[in-house]
Amino acid sequence: MNRSELRAEIARKGISNRAVAGELNISEQAFYNKMSGASEFKESEIKKLIQILELSAADVDRIFLSENVN
Repeated sequence: MNRSELRAEIARKGISNRAVAGELNISEQAFYNKMSGASEFKESEIKKLIQILELSAADVDRIFLSENVN
């Protein structure tokens, strides 16, 4: 997973981390832990992120299937 690309996509969409956490039904701290790599996103959370951010198939590949790890 390419977390820096995910961060960039969230910023491009102009959505706050608080709003994303709310949409995922997790605390802001849990969201920060997932974004820092301290914990992993669940499959259901990734699916919700794809919807929230309106990601294309190419975006999904670039962000979630990337060989680059942070």
